[in-house]
Amino acid sequence: MLPHSLYDKQALAHLISPTDPPYLVKKPVTAIFCEEKQVETGDGERYTYDKLILATGSRSRTLDLFSGTDGVCTLRTFSDAKLIGDSIRNPVVVLGGGLLGLETALSLSRKGFDVTVWESSDRILVRQLDSKAATMLKTRLEKKGLTIREGVRTIGRRLDSWEKLVALEMEGSLEIPCKTLILSLGVSPEITLAQGASLRTSDEDIYAIGDCAEYAGQIPGIVPVALAMAETIVANLTGGQKSYQEPVLFTRFKDEELQVVSVGSVTGNPLSKENGERYEAFFLKDGNLVGAILYGSVEHLKFVRGNYQKPVSEEDISALLDF
Repeated sequence: MLPHSLYDKQALAHLISPTDPPYLVKKPVTAIFCEEKQVETGDGERYTYDKLILATGSRSRTLDLFSGTDGVCTLRTFSDAKLIGDSIRNPVVVLGGGLLGLETALSLSRKGFDVTVWESSDRILVRQLDSKAATMLKTRLEKKGLTIREGVRTIGRRLDSWEKLVALEMEGSLEIPCKTLILSLGVSPEITLAQGASLRTSDEDIYAIGDCAEYAGQIPGIVPVALAMAETIVANLTGGQKSYQEPVLFTRFKDEELQVVSVGSVTGNPLSKENGERYEAFFLKDGNLVGAILYGSVEHLKFVRGNYQKPVSEEDISALLDF
């Protein structure tokens, strides 16, 4: 909800819980001692564990180029959102055309800011959409007032005499005005504690879930994965024997007037159809449904979720594309 609450103090205030989270100990953990099976907090106290679960999440990726630059922000926490609201100045550039970047840009544009989205890949939402759907979404967002530039990288910055950001230097000798830069470049796993513990091999009493955990070489960074990992851990710690099953990798672009859903892997040649403002693409591998894009309608979302990673025929897909 943070992107939609930017530059709106009342909306931000409504995001704050009236009660404290149920932490048993409200102190930062600063070290893990595996051999002693203890964790240490910032005040030097130690707490013993039988099993330890790391759920430390992730942090926003940044660029060294902008380290310490006045006018450069990320959006990951409530404090980030408050800072943007208190300090934002026109014109605004959002660096990164992923889900968070686009939702942030659209929210600020609706509130009257001049916003440009810069994406280094050849299209926006490169992980969620194919070229057709990405082009349709770009066209729609530009009609709503956004400026979107793709396939260009940032190589420098220009500051004024007060050391405030005033422009970005792009590849191809381009320079664009920018007084507020919002970095939306994905996340980095927060693994500082684990690194400090020198976990050279797997420790059978330490688990990791969520954004700080890699599975099959991937860190999807979405809520369903974290919840599925948590359920697996709980089952095994309470006497069961459950193997982790990757959930449906499901993401949705949040816009009041448009529904865009991406499920699973959306690479390769899909069975697809475009009809006006609606586009659907279904991706098969070895006869199984491995991904889908639903643009402009979620009529077939139930089918996709029910048949994800299961055998489907081209005839089944053809019937869905009869719209």
